[in-house]
Amino acid sequence: MTLEELYRVQADNNKLKSLYLELAEHRQLNPYKANTISDMPRGGNAKKIMEWYVEEKDRIEREIRFWQGKLQQDRAELMEYIKHAPYPECDIIQYRAVNGLGWSEIGNLLKMDRRTASRKFYRYVKLPTMPADM
Repeated sequence: MTLEELYRVQADNNKLKSLYLELAEHRQLNPYKANTISDMPRGGNAKKIMEWYVEEKDRIEREIRFWQGKLQQDRAELMEYIKHAPYPECDIIQYRAVNGLGWSEIGNLLKMDRRTASRKFYRYVKLPTMPADM
């Protein structure tokens, strides 16, 4: 499993958080105003705000359902991968990829140095060192 595949659960969680925030902001909007959304400056093809409000809410809810399903699938794949890992590596992967803890927190939980935890993680994932883009 590659590093990107390990961190897909975190990416899916982040996407869901942003969609929930978008939905919360959308619910704050008052759709009962009497104005219309137009394609200024011409003003043609005006759309009533209530229509836009309902369409946007449906779009956000569809995306949330999609990402929830994707999160469940990615999490199941990751848990299967973790299940086959040896003892310290399985906990390190669980804490890092699923729970999103930092290396020092993982080291404290497992009673080891943070560098040792990261080395075990990257060695098991078959990466010689920490990637440059992280």
